[in-house]
Amino acid sequence: MFFIESGEEFAVCPQCGGLLIYHSRVIRPLRDITGRKSAYSIRVLKCVNQACPTKYHRELPDSIVPYRRYDAESIEDAITQNNGDITVVVDQSTIYRWRKWFELNGVNIIMALLGVTAIIGINAEASPLTNKGQEPGAPIKTIQTMVGHKAKWLSETVRVLVNSSRWIFNRSAFLTG
Repeated sequence: MFFIESGEEFAVCPQCGGLLIYHSRVIRPLRDITGRKSAYSIRVLKCVNQACPTKYHRELPDSIVPYRRYDAESIEDAITQNNGDITVVVDQSTIYRWRKWFELNGVNIIMALLGVTAIIGINAEASPLTNKGQEPGAPIKTIQTMVGHKAKWLSETVRVLVNSSRWIFNRSAFLTG
């Protein structure tokens, strides 16, 4: 079991900027690219600001994607690789769901990253996100360019969006109809 805890002396609420205090711990199971299962003990922090819209926050390491049971490397591999090149040990229906999730949310992820760049003062006109006439597969290439990584782009994207309270792609079930 891995115990996850920030090295920061004070934790700040990403929603309102208030102080976060320790509340409890939860055990989070997670599978890696080989299918091996690990357990993470993750701190749950509570915002002291009574007006905060999000009272509780979990400290997640970069390898964890919210609401997913495989690590970011596994999901990234399944999304970016051709079917013959996939190295993650997972069934085809899971790969299909991950790809469908990304297909449905790729543009939302780009727009959320664009919102973060506006807040931190990066010139949006010079951003690769504003390029018109992008080819198929452009959401992944755009996100890789935006976060500055060819590999581990999903971990970096999740970190940026979760820490800026812009991770809105949660608890979606894909049902065939």
